[in-house]
Amino acid sequence: MRLEPGQVAVVTGAGSGIGRALADAFVARGLQVAALDVEPKALDDLPETIHTAVCNVTDADRFIEIRDEVLERYGRVDVLCNNAGVVGPRVPTWEQERPDWRWVLDVNLWGVVNGLAAFLPTLVAAGQGHVVNVASIAGLAPVRGGGNAPYAASKYAVVGLSETLAVELGERAPGVGVTVVCPGPVATRIREAERNRPAALQRAAPAATPTFDNTAARISAADVAGKVLDAIERRQLFLLPNKETADEVRERTDRLFADLPDR
Repeated sequence: MRLEPGQVAVVTGAGSGIGRALADAFVARGLQVAALDVEPKALDDLPETIHTAVCNVTDADRFIEIRDEVLERYGRVDVLCNNAGVVGPRVPTWEQERPDWRWVLDVNLWGVVNGLAAFLPTLVAAGQGHVVNVASIAGLAPVRGGGNAPYAASKYAVVGLSETLAVELGERAPGVGVTVVCPGPVATRIREAERNRPAALQRAAPAATPTFDNTAARISAADVAGKVLDAIERRQLFLLPNKETADEVRERTDRLFADLPDR
């Protein structure tokens, strides 16, 4: 779809990182923006022209309330960006505690499901629009060194959900497009996500601080946002904004074909 002034974009996790960059990019293109975030203070410095709403994406009822607010204020929704996400401790799969799984899957997978359930029917009814689901390169290939099983599981699920959604929309609402974004390292605060972990889902034993550092490989959130807007206009299904991650996907694909039975 062509992005034009007057259209309305809804962005989750819009208080910082990729979500904030997306909100800024849409505003720069003349769109109205509804910015959602679980942290009230993170929304304070957004421009007054942006409609802000505190939203825990695991709360399906809150999504419905916000949808009604957005439709009452703007009368339409054109773009939905399911961006909010968290990452837990980087420890082996067998050391991940049940609260780690619950928290990461609730936000990264159910947050997307809840956003789609609230807003997608509006796009389908209008017969036009675009859905952006932010997954990760961890949803296409194993993260080098491992240690993020709940995160990887959630992002593989978002990729599969997005592919299925693209097929369904192609048959029933071809004017609505889908893009699943699979970033590699990006300069955001996702490694500080523990600040928003619910008290009821705290770990019994604190995890060790990760020893890896991928700072040098990071791209900016603004760079990702610019590529997302381009992908929307091109109706691009997959977006891998970090060029170097292509090798990881090729390695997984090569392994897949190597393990296929002989024909």
